[in-house]
Amino acid sequence: MQVIDFHCDTLSRLREAEREGRPQSFLHNDFHIDLDKLKRGGYLMQCFAAFVYLGDKECSPLASALEQIDIFYQIMEQYPDEISQVKSWEDVKRVRREGRIGAMLTLEEGGACLGSLGVLRSLYRLGVRIMTLTWNFENELAYPNRMPGRTAQAAASEAETERGLKERGFDFLEEMERLGMIVDVSHLSDAGFWDVARRSTRPFIASHSNAREVCGHVRNLTDDMIRAIAQKGGITGINYCASFLDERKNEEECFGTVAQMADHIDHIRQVGGLDMIALGSDFDGIGDNLELKDCSMVPLLADELHRRHYSDDAIEKIFCGNAMRLLRETLR
Repeated sequence: MQVIDFHCDTLSRLREAEREGRPQSFLHNDFHIDLDKLKRGGYLMQCFAAFVYLGDKECSPLASALEQIDIFYQIMEQYPDEISQVKSWEDVKRVRREGRIGAMLTLEEGGACLGSLGVLRSLYRLGVRIMTLTWNFENELAYPNRMPGRTAQAAASEAETERGLKERGFDFLEEMERLGMIVDVSHLSDAGFWDVARRSTRPFIASHSNAREVCGHVRNLTDDMIRAIAQKGGITGINYCASFLDERKNEEECFGTVAQMADHIDHIRQVGGLDMIALGSDFDGIGDNLELKDCSMVPLLADELHRRHYSDDAIEKIFCGNAMRLLRETLR
């Protein structure tokens, strides 16, 4: 069973370790993801996010993104026989044919573009193929669902339903679709989600979001959102973060299990259909309170789905097939 994962934060973990004077190897490390673990997990492709924290006073958002992209390119240069950058559908087919792991650059935080379409196009030329319009901060493009300064309970339960995309956000949406860069609505406010759903002309995704009906966290999707993504031909990547899976109000008590992940898959399948479900682990951006301790353990989810009488074909769609279909339809 091959695996495609739409979101991890390993690049930011590697950058952080490097800046703190304790550099980590991508071949073997103590993170959720390294090259050895990807091989043992049966990965066909991993999406690597350049995660940008707009609250960083020591580094500009664009510089932060570029430093992580530089780390990505160093990895590609160090292990060319084992992992290879994916920019196009032809690249996806090539890595599968050659037996290498595909690696796709993504960007988590549209604010890294500083409101500039020229920066967006430059990042596309570097290989960024998916971008979230926001993270947890307001930026030049839009508003998120979790704003800094709110209590943890309010941030988790109070969706932003009034403020969505700004005028510049609509410009970015149009240009991303023209380029063939996939619009990612994870972290975007509820109002922003519906702006994208109304104005998009191509499939869009929630790269790492679950079902709000199963776990009421605002980072998860309502049933209407799930249906809207499905209607546009998009996908949602199941997020492994414990607080997006576990209903307990105290996030410190939450523990993420494969059974909870399967509960979200069951619900999304019922609401939006099997063809919209993929994986978006959020590995290396989430805690260790997980049954899946790292990416090598993803086959445990397949075991749980088998126990729920999912067929091999259905599991293949969730782990890889639906992602392949989306990439075939969206990448240039």
